[in-house]
Amino acid sequence: MSARTVGDLLGRCLRALGGRRIFGVPAGAAGLPGFEEWVVRDPAVAVLLADADGRVGTMAGLALLPDRRLRVSAQPGGLAEEVVIDDADAVPAVLASWPLAGTLPCVEYRLELDLDAPAPAGIEPLRLQPGAGQVQVLAPSMAELAMAVLVGPGVVRAGQVEGLHRFATEAGVGVVNTWGAKGVFVWDSPFHSGTAGLQERDFVLAGLPEAELVVVSGLDPAEVVAEGWRAGQVLEVEPHELATLAMRWPEPTRRPERPRLYLELSEALRPTYVSDAVPLTPSRAAADLAAVLPPGGLVAADPGPAGLWVARAVPTREPGSVVVPSLPVRGFAAAAAVIGGLDRRPTIGVVTDPLDDPSRALLALAERWGVPAVVEVWGADAELPAAAAHADGLRAALATGGVSVLGVPVDLSLTRLLVEVAGPVVAWGGKT
Repeated sequence: MSARTVGDLLGRCLRALGGRRIFGVPAGAAGLPGFEEWVVRDPAVAVLLADADGRVGTMAGLALLPDRRLRVSAQPGGLAEEVVIDDADAVPAVLASWPLAGTLPCVEYRLELDLDAPAPAGIEPLRLQPGAGQVQVLAPSMAELAMAVLVGPGVVRAGQVEGLHRFATEAGVGVVNTWGAKGVFVWDSPFHSGTAGLQERDFVLAGLPEAELVVVSGLDPAEVVAEGWRAGQVLEVEPHELATLAMRWPEPTRRPERPRLYLELSEALRPTYVSDAVPLTPSRAAADLAAVLPPGGLVAADPGPAGLWVARAVPTREPGSVVVPSLPVRGFAAAAAVIGGLDRRPTIGVVTDPLDDPSRALLALAERWGVPAVVEVWGADAELPAAAAHADGLRAALATGGVSVLGVPVDLSLTRLLVEVAGPVVAWGGKT
């Protein structure tokens, strides 16, 4: 059915991007048909919610801001490119190009349009499919090269995790993921070579500089700031091409070897995962998060000391089950907890003590909306009778269905164990 108004056309184009709800100021007399509109008077809070909505899923998060600015984003804390839309006929093509703005696109559209005006006749939403129909197959002779594989969140957002598994199996190669792609392999899979990008020596310990060929796919540039890993030949492929890359290669005769990144971090942290000490070790706290989270659930953390440990140490079994932004931003974890409540998705937000003002504002919104949200504050001066009480408290908070803020005593000084193995933190500009 053709759009009746420009606002109707805009809404249909946004739904084609996967948008489901919009935060911020009302969209006009007719609104945007088919959308949940959540009125948020503070533009900064609306942006946090939209960015979180886009990042924890695979589609677009939406915020309608003052001055008729429409933020369409999947990058928390992202500096948005500004695009003016002043021609209703151009709406489908302009919005359809949003996915091309990066692995985690972030654009603000200035709407110089009358949303209540009649829509142009015959104009329909567009759906661009970059690379559709393209297949890339590597020559069998390349199987003799010393190869490494590095993937980022674009592989998850493109729905190509199974294709990545096929490539790893056919090539017999381990896969290093950035922290934005945690869970592409189960943490103890023989093909999981570790999570990289958080610390200065991650890529070195993962063996990337020594590889003759590094295959990369779906990277977020903000997660690969450490230098030196591009020492050899780098082949960048689109996520949808992974499934066919090694289809002509000979069957591997052995499983991939674990790199030092995986082995040395595992050795350093193993005793801390099972520690009953209070304050909790960060790895024990991270393991508890994984233990209480049901299938389909989410752990979301703000960048910082707690976010570092969540990104590094939560044992993942599903892609997209752990999300820590690649840019420094506060309030993301609380925003993700609110989004989880709206989606009826069990979600635990994790922040470092003290709880900041954006997070408080988001939790107040959740209270007002009657939306469940659970946030942990790591490093807080709180009582915990025993280590086992942490998981019990989380289960109770998730079951209650309200807004819960749990102070958790966590010994974040143990970050020194990570630094001793992989060097200084470089994620988020090293600000942890």
